[in-house]
Order: sequence, then C-alpha cells, then structure tokens
Amino acid sequence: MMQEILEGFAQFPDLWERLDHEITADRALRYLQALESVYGPSQTVCWTRAPVIGRLLAAEGLLDTPGLKWINNFQRTGNAALLFGRETRAKRVWLLAHLDQISYLVDPGVEPLYNLVPLCYHMQRSGARPAVALAFDLATRELVVTARGEIQVNDGHVRFALTEGGPIGPGHRVVYASQFAHDIGTNRITGYLDDSVGCVAMLLATAVLRAYPVDVFIGLTDEEEGPVSDGNQAFARGGRRLLRHFDVPSLAIVADSHEAETMERGNGPQNLRPGDGAVFVERSSSGRGAPTPPHLYAVQQQLAAALGTRGTKLRENWGGYTARSEDVNASAVTPNVALFGYLASNRHYAAGVPTAHLADILDLARAITCYTLLAHTPLWDTFQEAQA
Repeated sequence: MMQEILEGFAQFPDLWERLDHEITADRALRYLQALESVYGPSQTVCWTRAPVIGRLLAAEGLLDTPGLKWINNFQRTGNAALLFGRETRAKRVWLLAHLDQISYLVDPGVEPLYNLVPLCYHMQRSGARPAVALAFDLATRELVVTARGEIQVNDGHVRFALTEGGPIGPGHRVVYASQFAHDIGTNRITGYLDDSVGCVAMLLATAVLRAYPVDVFIGLTDEEEGPVSDGNQAFARGGRRLLRHFDVPSLAIVADSHEAETMERGNGPQNLRPGDGAVFVERSSSGRGAPTPPHLYAVQQQLAAALGTRGTKLRENWGGYTARSEDVNASAVTPNVALFGYLASNRHYAAGVPTAHLADILDLARAITCYTLLAHTPLWDTFQEAQA
C-alpha cells in the first residue's frame, strides 16, 4: 500500500519540489512571528489574528490564486476561513486548527489582586508568569492592552496581580505576555504556540495546495479554548457554528499541539521528543474526543511510511496524551477524522514558557499537504468503499 500511495501522488506534477520550495523555515518563522505578535483571546480572533493572516497571504500573492478566498469572519461565525475550489459547500477535505489563545475572565478581588476565571484548561501549576489585561476600544475597533502584571497561582487560587495601568473588570481578558523566539542553534521555538503552530502549518500547506485542483476548507477557529469540562459541548464552541455551512467532507484533518511530557491527564509519548517529526494519534483526551476509524488509521500508518521515503517525518504517537480540539466538531459530521500535530512542552504555561521544534512544523505542513492531496486521488475512493 505504501507504494500505491506514492504512485497516487504522481498525478500532482512537481509535488516534491513544491514541498521543498514552498514549505520553508524562513516562511514558517515569518508567519509565526506575525501571529504570535498579536494577542488573540477567545471571541476576538476576527478582530485580532485573522486580519494579520489576510495581510500575510495578500503580501505573498496567494490571494491572487483563482478559486482561493480568505474570510476574516466567515458567515459571522467569528471563525476565519480559507476556501479552495469552485464548490461553495462541497469541500472534499476540511483542515481545522484553532486560532484563539488561552485567556481568563476577571472576577472582583482586592486591588491590586483580581481573581481569574479560566476560559481555558488552566495548567499553570504554581508561581507567577508575566501577563496583560486586554479590552476592546470601540473608537479604534481594536483589542488593546490596558494593564500589565502577572498571573499568580498559589494554593489553588489563580489571580492577576496588577503592576501597571488598570483598573480592570468585566469585558477584560487576561492573557500571558510571552514573546516568540527562535533559537538558531537548537531550532527550538518558544511562545504561546498553542495553536498558532497548527494554523501556520495549514497556511504553509496553502502555498502548495493552490497549485492543484482541490476543494478544501481551512477553518481557523475561535473559541476552541473554553471552560473546563469533561463534556465535549464545552470544547471548540466557535467551530461548531461552521458545521451547517458545509456538506459532509471525505476527510477532516485536525492539527493541534500534542503533549511532549507527562501531564496530569495522561502520559507523554513513548520514544518521541520534539524534533522527531510531526505526529499523529488514534484518539484525543483518552477517548473523550474523537477516535480515528481503524481503516483510516491504517491509511495514516502507510502514509507515514511513504512520506518517510521522501524526507518527511510523520511519527505515530502511541501512548502519548493529546487533548481535544476541533476533532469534537469534525466528528459530529464525519467519522473520518485525522488527529495530526507536533510535540510541545509546557502547554498552557504548565511549568514555564511553551516550547516546540521548528522542523516539526515543516514536517506537519508537508504531511497535511500530502494527506489532503491523497484524499483527492482515485486511490482514496477505494479506501472508502466499505462505507458506501
């Protein structure tokens, strides 16, 4: 089957050359720096990060491609969308990653300390991390920093300690105040990362996919981060608003960060670490999220082997914990959900600033590109015959 998959890619001229030419470290760093320089807490991405992506795509001439369209606020759902092809509703492949950042709502306290309500899965274990408070300026139509301070965790309490500006209250969002950085020597990247990296991987894929006749919907969603809950209804609420606008796809690929070490809900990966390549898993949130169907998982194992012969590392992350993401929404319309990603340390600032490896992002972008194209081949239809 591995050889059949490689032969199936022959219908896409110059694919391997395009992957090398378009999906580069320089482009990835440029996209990451642009996204990470803008705060995008939940319910704000159409005002904050989505316009940044639109300007990036326009500057590179990608939006001049016939049949390719970028929308900051798709159908007023609050989600950003990139559409390929002539069909309006019938998109053969969905690519989903969340664009919003973890953030906190503000409760009363005794100034300069404010109690925080996590609008995310809170993971900071203890100590203090630099943070800012944001509010919407109606005059400029922008989200602006109104106060600076720290997110402090002590004895189970999560608070914002104000050191500059304020006061703050309802309507503010508190977020971590990190800076994106790349270490040339180690190729390590640091910053928010979750999930600007997944979004960047899909944007990098765009530069290759636009050369071929594909029908693809890329949804970069808002409100993936939400209140803590074991129920799926609390996760990925923004992306849920997209479902009624599209027909059932043949494949949905979800990208997000995967744990690089053991955390409170599950183990880290076995014999894998950042820098070993992009990863895929069978299930999310210990089965609470979406599991990949057995036939599709078998395809992914063969795809990984095939891509390995062409220099792209896609590794099977068996035993490692992966949180829920947009797979919750994708599985509501199709069983064919693929869980791709990259290994990251200190997700949600658990014990420090999050880190990942730049090379894994390039592998993730190439793997997403190839899987999307595979779903547009006659071979893909043979994988689906048992479901017909």
